[in-house]
Amino acid sequence: MGDPLGGRILCHINLAKGYRGGERQAELLIRELAAQGTRQHLVIRPGNPLRQRCNSVDGLSVSEAAGRSLGAAWLARSCDLLHAHEAQAFYAAALANLAFAKPYVLTRRVPNPQRPSWARRTTYGRAGRLVGVSAAVADNVHQLYPDIDVAVVPDAHACLRADSATVTRIREQYAGKTLIGHFGALDDSHKGQRTLLGTARLAVVDRPHWHFLLCGDGKDEDALKAEASDLPNVSFTGFVDNAGDYLASFDVFAFPSNFEALGSSLLDAMYFGLPIVATNIGGIPEIVEDGVNGWLISPGDADALFDRLDRVLTHADERAVMATANREKSGQYGAAAMAEAYVEIYREICGAGGYFFKYLVPVVTVYLIGGLVLL
Repeated sequence: MGDPLGGRILCHINLAKGYRGGERQAELLIRELAAQGTRQHLVIRPGNPLRQRCNSVDGLSVSEAAGRSLGAAWLARSCDLLHAHEAQAFYAAALANLAFAKPYVLTRRVPNPQRPSWARRTTYGRAGRLVGVSAAVADNVHQLYPDIDVAVVPDAHACLRADSATVTRIREQYAGKTLIGHFGALDDSHKGQRTLLGTARLAVVDRPHWHFLLCGDGKDEDALKAEASDLPNVSFTGFVDNAGDYLASFDVFAFPSNFEALGSSLLDAMYFGLPIVATNIGGIPEIVEDGVNGWLISPGDADALFDRLDRVLTHADERAVMATANREKSGQYGAAAMAEAYVEIYREICGAGGYFFKYLVPVVTVYLIGGLVLL
């Protein structure tokens, strides 16, 4: 397969501290583009797990930006096109654009309200393309900046695989239990795990065969474990690399987030044909249709979560229909489809006549200083 970017070097910038959903999506995109022959460079914060995870990717070089935005802009100077994958990286891309006339793409992955900001307005406005992972994200941007066009490119599932022996071991470990699974960073303000614990508390007596399996780590891990210490029907796995083995072991997937741009974990659950109970917020209703491939509830409603889980688990025919719907729907959200959408955007930007001269202004030094102060 020929390089879809015609030999241009694409630089991905991600300055996040850890490895969460956004970093996984960047990795999926990098791997898919590498399979197509694209030359790529990755700029990360020192110590980010993306370096280890992407070490084996053909045609990819990696560098670490000690100076964050300014350092990342400098490291990206020899590339032809930049793709910033999170907020800190946005400013790095804008600085590289101003200093070295590099066109850039921004991917916004959060739906939370924004405050008016000259730096954000300028960074968004100068982008060759601003991308939101859901219509909810695009609407969020339009509320503040109605004149800025936002393309929607959904995240992708990871096409995870499951090892049958490991799945058998997990099922044997919880023999006789109905497994209600959850994947997500243990950050209750975001992922709503306390709602899950509230539902588990309701189920202790009435549904003793239910077992809640929370996969992930994060800042609230110790607090959540302490709150669940008296709940015999809750287990924490910590971070797991073999997510497919657990997804293949679950009976249903619960995702009670308090806010969510899209929810890539939902896409993985759909790929495994799991019925879903999730919250009716952000971009989730764009992929989970209430009563069709899952059920939607209000954030923080442990009683509603209990009721919908009970319905899913006691209506086998309905559960089978939802499982089939999710397997079919997940076909729309593969890494190849995501990469194809981004390649179209990259080509559009690279082919835009006069891009460099349109955005190269003589006040580079002023903006650089202003950007450093803001960051």
